[in-house]
Amino acid sequence: MQCTKIGAFKSSYKRISCGVPQGSVISPLLFLIYINDIAKASLFHTTLFADDINLHMSNSCFNVLQTTVNLELCKIDNWLRANKLSLNYNKTNFMLLNFQKHNPTSFKAIINNHSISPEDKLKYLSVLLDNKLSWKPHVQKVKSQLSRAC
Repeated sequence: MQCTKIGAFKSSYKRISCGVPQGSVISPLLFLIYINDIAKASLFHTTLFADDINLHMSNSCFNVLQTTVNLELCKIDNWLRANKLSLNYNKTNFMLLNFQKHNPTSFKAIINNHSISPEDKLKYLSVLLDNKLSWKPHVQKVKSQLSRAC
């Protein structure tokens, strides 16, 4: 049973049949146990951290990579549906590394009829990475944060 409390207002209790209770100390561990087998659902190399999932794949051929990524995204989508989970498409992005001959915008990654947008830089475990794996964006971000703190 679970309820929601905001200030003095408390909702009625509802029975939950899946998922993990939010706000408890053990919730992150229970969530990781719940999603742990997503790594076996596809050929992606999978990195899990709290509620973040990073999928990695490589191939020297641009077209083979695009085809394989989209086939594997279908498998991920099937796994999510089977486990009653949903994906926030607005927070889902991809980044291509070392494909200098190809424009990242020509790479089409689609999951559940939603296009995933390409990015030149992404945050990965609190480190800002760019598609050249340089430290410039991260150093710039830290420099800006330190400047504001001073």
